[in-house]
Amino acid sequence: MIFITGGTGLVGSHLLYNLTKEGKKVRALCRDTSSKEYVEKVFRFYSDEATKLFSNIEWFEGDLHDYFSLLDALNEVDHVYHCAAMVSFKPSDAKEMFSNNVDGTANLVNACIEKKVNRFCFVSSIATLGGSINGTPIDETTFWQNDDNHSVYSQSKFQSEMEVWRGTKEGLNAIIVNPSVIIGPVELDRSTGQLFKTMMKGTPFFTNGSTGFVDVRDVAAAMINLCNSNIANERFIINGENLLYKDFFTLGAKEFKVKPPRFRAGRILTGIAWRMERLKYYLFRTEPHFTKETARTSQHRSVYSDEKYQKLFPTSRISIGEAILNTANYLRK
Repeated sequence: MIFITGGTGLVGSHLLYNLTKEGKKVRALCRDTSSKEYVEKVFRFYSDEATKLFSNIEWFEGDLHDYFSLLDALNEVDHVYHCAAMVSFKPSDAKEMFSNNVDGTANLVNACIEKKVNRFCFVSSIATLGGSINGTPIDETTFWQNDDNHSVYSQSKFQSEMEVWRGTKEGLNAIIVNPSVIIGPVELDRSTGQLFKTMMKGTPFFTNGSTGFVDVRDVAAAMINLCNSNIANERFIINGENLLYKDFFTLGAKEFKVKPPRFRAGRILTGIAWRMERLKYYLFRTEPHFTKETARTSQHRSVYSDEKYQKLFPTSRISIGEAILNTANYLRK
């Protein structure tokens, strides 16, 4: 039996699809408030047998904060994919985010150790890695620097990783994947859905920065490959392409037939933008879509290497142009 947390999210839904398509027995954790409609939509988008595949998921109502429900959920479970995470840039969400991401991961790690689960795969982020030194590509050895340049989200994911590494010292057989910015069929009010909102409207501005992007299908495939291998207690960057933000949004503009970005937004302009977003948050409690951290990141050029993974599992990545097309087709449908 395979157990998945975060099954109603972008990565989790694609894992569920791939695993059910392979005929695996899958159990997915969900809260009583969770909506499975998005998962069904993803299944229908990819397959004419969506109803049959979706019916093979065993949904387990529980919560990462309820340790004893996790023990019940892990009965007869061999592999665990931990995809659940809270993502927010609202200052008021910091405490809840640490509770969900860090404490929730600690509970699951402890439950897996107690139940003697064979394999544990944790979805982390490139946000937990250090910055590039002298322009060299960032890889798995580029370690986190504890300074003020990290968002609360990245700090929560870093501490979540520490819980997984702690678990490996107590007998857990774990893999950590650090995907770059994940692109795939997503609702517009979720995670990278905000990027597609911007793409669909068109933006006249671009910043100097760059980062890595990866198709969600590549992330799900990599996680399954790693979990089915004998590799243990290592991390792997999963990256498709490194792109300038200008080039990324230009690809989106071409797909949605809007004007591409034309005007460079320097540090002064992005500095004004994040301050205006913060002011709106304090006045109207609207979630900021552009923060001090994202303003800083938007000007920084980061290049990521997934050579470590590619040496073990040589494969061609889905292009980001194709990833954008796939997402656009989902949104149109």
